[in-house]
Amino acid sequence: MQAALTWRRRCFDLLADGREAPSAGHRVISTAILVAVLVCAAAILLVTMPEMDARAIGLLDHAREATDLLFTIEYLLRIWMAPDYAGELRIPDRTMRLRYMRSLAGIVDLLVILPFWVNLLLPLPQDWYLVLEMLTLFKLVRYVPGLALVATVLRGQARPLIAGFLALGVLLVMASSVMYVLEHQAQPQLFASIPHALWWGIVTMGTVGYGDMVPVTALGKLFGGFVMLLGIAMFAIPAGLLASGFAEEIKRREFIVTWRAVAALPIFAHLNATNIAEIASLLKAQVVPAGTVIVRKDDRAEAMFFIMAGEVEVDIKPNPVVLSEGQHFGEVALLRHTRRTATVRSLSECRLLSLGVAEFERLLEIHPDIREQINRVAIARQQERADGVPNT
Repeated sequence: MQAALTWRRRCFDLLADGREAPSAGHRVISTAILVAVLVCAAAILLVTMPEMDARAIGLLDHAREATDLLFTIEYLLRIWMAPDYAGELRIPDRTMRLRYMRSLAGIVDLLVILPFWVNLLLPLPQDWYLVLEMLTLFKLVRYVPGLALVATVLRGQARPLIAGFLALGVLLVMASSVMYVLEHQAQPQLFASIPHALWWGIVTMGTVGYGDMVPVTALGKLFGGFVMLLGIAMFAIPAGLLASGFAEEIKRREFIVTWRAVAALPIFAHLNATNIAEIASLLKAQVVPAGTVIVRKDDRAEAMFFIMAGEVEVDIKPNPVVLSEGQHFGEVALLRHTRRTATVRSLSECRLLSLGVAEFERLLEIHPDIREQINRVAIARQQERADGVPNT
């Protein structure tokens, strides 16, 4: 029993999603599944080409079957390891497995392999079977962060999007009904009924204009132009909602990353979550290429910097000092309202959080204890400057 739990834990380490620091094995497995998805999709596309010979089609079919078997094994392993998602919570194994199977990710994993096994028992029409096999592409959502972002935005904006499309549907039916009345007598074959006119409404409101159904009466043309303008305005609503949703979600994710980075800094380690959130809202993230001068000696001090990743060199004579992740620089000049006393340049690509003068003053006003801590650092740096510690 213990051996089975150990193997299950290893499987969890290789397949589990959503962890901040995935193992090397997890990255290898994820890459292999991602490649399998692309191979399956490519094989489906190529097998439909008429110039492919029977041998090539056979090889492509074997490739698809191999990926289907791989996805089946993955699905079964995910069901088996699902209890490990409970962590320290005492949730029955069966409950955790049912949660995975009922989740969106579990349903997608099942739909991906279902056509293959159904086709073995009850052969499906070849064309429809290939279309169903294309469901494999939905697995990309799990492994491609950009697609996961799209799914998150769609979920977040679901209600306003549904309302917008419902309004669009009502206008579509109304516009098609009016056009039917205006054009039925002039074009009884094309505008034979309101359902026939719906096709005209769709291509007109979508500003596609295939030209297979066009108004010929003066009133029909006038009304058709109005519907085109209305369609542009109506499609702008969901586009605006999606754009707003993407901006909000990206901002939220950036804030979370900044919050975690701030919480990891020693200078803010004693603060609670609310205070860290306040500070995170004041900071601006930036990426600095290697060899870039971040601050220059004798320049006016406009910000202090926290190092999230990478290394910088403080040019202090005779011994330059290197600062790395978790350290900060530039605060002394802000405290004393003086110019920079040293040049700081990046030794490697650096991720920094900058705090402007106004935000710095606001931070010290809200948290006097941070002022005291920065003062202690400044004094310590002054005392140790002879040993090469920077005073920037």
